[in-house]
Amino acid sequence: MADSDGASESCWPLGDAAAVSGHGGGSGARAVQLSGVRREVYDRLRAIGNQEALSDPFFDRVLEDHYDRFPSSYYIDLDVNKVEDVMLHRRILAECADPDNRPIFHARFLRHLQEDKPPEVGSAPNENANCGGSVAPNLSNNELERMMEDLSLGPREGVDEAISARRDTEIHLLHEIIFSSVDKPKLLSQLSTLLCDLGLHIREAHVFSTTDGLCLGIFVVDGWETEETDGLLQQLKETAKRNATLSNLTTSASERILELQEKIGDSEFDRDLLQIKENIASGSSGDLYRGTYLDVDVAIKYLKTGHANDDSKVEFLQQIMILRSVNHENVIHFYGACTKHRDYLIVTEYMAGGNLYDFLHKQNNSLDLSLILRIAIDISKGMDYLHQNNIIHRDLKSANLLVGDGQVVKIADFAVARELSQEGDMTAETGTYRWMAPEVINHKPYDHKADVFSFAIVLWELVTSKIPYENLTPLQAALSVRQGLRLVIPSSVHPRLSKLIQWCWGENPHTRPVFSEITAELEDILLTFQVASRSKGSHRHIKQKIQMKSQR
Repeated sequence: MADSDGASESCWPLGDAAAVSGHGGGSGARAVQLSGVRREVYDRLRAIGNQEALSDPFFDRVLEDHYDRFPSSYYIDLDVNKVEDVMLHRRILAECADPDNRPIFHARFLRHLQEDKPPEVGSAPNENANCGGSVAPNLSNNELERMMEDLSLGPREGVDEAISARRDTEIHLLHEIIFSSVDKPKLLSQLSTLLCDLGLHIREAHVFSTTDGLCLGIFVVDGWETEETDGLLQQLKETAKRNATLSNLTTSASERILELQEKIGDSEFDRDLLQIKENIASGSSGDLYRGTYLDVDVAIKYLKTGHANDDSKVEFLQQIMILRSVNHENVIHFYGACTKHRDYLIVTEYMAGGNLYDFLHKQNNSLDLSLILRIAIDISKGMDYLHQNNIIHRDLKSANLLVGDGQVVKIADFAVARELSQEGDMTAETGTYRWMAPEVINHKPYDHKADVFSFAIVLWELVTSKIPYENLTPLQAALSVRQGLRLVIPSSVHPRLSKLIQWCWGENPHTRPVFSEITAELEDILLTFQVASRSKGSHRHIKQKIQMKSQR
């Protein structure tokens, strides 16, 4: 799930996301306001004569309801030149609504793709290889010779070069496979395995979770050697049936909830010893209170299960699983949890300074270099500990960093954190757009280096005391990152800190540093700064003495 902004539990409404392009308009008896890409899809469907778009007076509402089931990335990724795909996705999801039909597979041929072959070991490069794209790719060499003769080019003129170019290219058939079933953990991993088992190579993947618990996966693959798809569909369905997990994709989240509750059972504690004081914050599904437990100040996070969906319950329980497994001075301390009463709760230490987002942006604090470095070191050490224990936070941002006594900073809110060993749980668009790594936005595979990118944004906040992309909506910020744009680092920022930020938010995750390297660099900058400050103070003291003597 992708949050929108600084607050830990905030959600960004899809209606606002669609308004990014600023186009207004409405249609239909209910005067639904369609904006941006949604509006363009609506207009194009009518323009191409789509019968449903032309005949249904409530089609604008139908289209809006379809989009409201998806995260905003659905229409970011949509090719508006293929607007009928929207109708196809609607039909597939409608079919998937019946449990007896699941899982749903749909396949179609897309196009031929011509690519350069990798050179053989020890072979010389072919100077004509770049011509490959201009030669008719689907003709045999004999047919190519005959074509050249028909064009009066002579029996050999140009043929040797063209055939040579063809030897250095490969023709791939690209197909699109659409999959739909009940959303569940590890589904993406299982689907990827299924496609690989059929000898298919995934070139592109987009997987979306709907608000009603289904998923829609769109894969572009090569490896199926014919344009027809009947055989491909048959093999997909047969392979899915043989896979016990994939053939049982109707497993409800309630089963996962029961499983997690059983694991958390020994974290229960005596609620009678818990004293609740003032309310600190409130959300749509829960509240945060200050209280005491065994005379210790604590924070109590409630989940109102009566108002929460199963996904929220699973996230809450997974957060408990992570918290009870960690113990570090820069990670929020966990006291216990209750999950077998009507309302779930988590009890952690109370951090009097609130969260770093409020500390920076609502209290308008401008930090000196020494404090910036000490806060950054706290965060880096906590994150290094998590990564050393194979935990990816996946939503590292200033709102999820808490400030305690002595301005010690600790990492909190593990609602979407996962263990790295949990294959398939690395879902796309998990986190908050303004702090989200490009590989997460782009639905690519990602790992702990996504947290490093998010840390770069937090570090930028520390040195500027500004909200990231404050003049952009969350969606516009995501699009900017996706296009390779980054925040502007003021020239007044310490050069080594500036360089570290740029290193951490590099496009290629593999070139980003790990947190042990980040901590070492931050500590060295701090030490250098402290030595320079002491030296500067000493020089100032000597200068004052000389001035006093001269005045005598």
